[in-house]
Amino acid sequence: MVTVTVTAKFHNPSLSRRKEWQRASRLYRDTKQFCIDGWENGDFDKSVTTASIDNDLYSAIQNQAIREAKSDHNKDGEVRYRESQPFAVNNQNWEIDTTENGTVVVGFPCVSHWWYTPIEVYDDIADPVDRLVEGDADKTRLQVYRRGDDWYCTFNIEYDADTSGETPIGVDIGERHILAVTAYGEDESMLVSGGEAKYVRRKYRSLRDSLSEAGVRFAHVTV
Repeated sequence: MVTVTVTAKFHNPSLSRRKEWQRASRLYRDTKQFCIDGWENGDFDKSVTTASIDNDLYSAIQNQAIREAKSDHNKDGEVRYRESQPFAVNNQNWEIDTTENGTVVVGFPCVSHWWYTPIEVYDDIADPVDRLVEGDADKTRLQVYRRGDDWYCTFNIEYDADTSGETPIGVDIGERHILAVTAYGEDESMLVSGGEAKYVRRKYRSLRDSLSEAGVRFAHVTV
């Protein structure tokens, strides 16, 4: 079994789509925070359902938010989500297909209805996307998030393949570690810490803020 992570950029989503996705990101954060606060305050137990969630997100998205909040709470206890969160749905609640002209579109629920939006299929993801469209692979949950002015989706696909003579590895991008790499069957792994990168970002963010407060108009410091 081979697992591949696919990250794709949405192609020119309309303003109405981007506004709704941004709203969904905030509602997703609020839903997760509602669960965390309820568990910390003893308002309800871990069996909380979407019946307790009072917002306009599709129930499939609310359910995924509850699952993620539960995982975060079991791991870290009290959590504060200060930023909008990538919203997600499980594998049964999103679709991938092609239009008559061959454009690959991803469909998922959000707030007002389902959205079907083209994605940019570049060479690195063409093969796994083709496998998924043709029904030769299984998919996992879908995450939708914003990076700068662009919107992306990410998901894993799984399919059978002959890997005899090869050692497959799994690579994951995380928060505490930039990369986590595992060689299956070899009992070996490698973690790349994100601590230094976080320090550099904080350092230059502080520098930009200081320059701004000092009235420096043209301070271009990026990381």
